[in-house]
Amino acid sequence: MEETDKIDPEHLKGFNDGYLIAQYEPELAEKLSKIEAVSPRIVGMQQGREQFIKEQLKTKLPNWLKDNQTPDRTNTPTKDQNKQMDKE
Repeated sequence: MEETDKIDPEHLKGFNDGYLIAQYEPELAEKLSKIEAVSPRIVGMQQGREQFIKEQLKTKLPNWLKDNQTPDRTNTPTKDQNKQMDKE
C-alpha cells in the first residue's frame, strides 16, 4: 500500500466520535463543525457529522427519490392506448 492509502488513526477516531456526537448531541456537533482547525481529529469529527447528516437525510426521503431504488418503468401500453379514436 502507498502512504496516501493509510488512514490517520486520529482522523478515524475523530470521524467515529463526530458521527456519534451528531447522533446523540446534535447541538454540540454543530458547534464543533464550525471550528476552523487543521487537526486531523477535528477534521474527522466534522466529516463524521456530515456523514451522519447525509445518512439521516437519505432515510427521510421517499422511496422514489432514494438511490438505486427506482422501479423499472418500461413503456407498456395500457388498454386505451391501443384503441383508435372513432371517426365521425
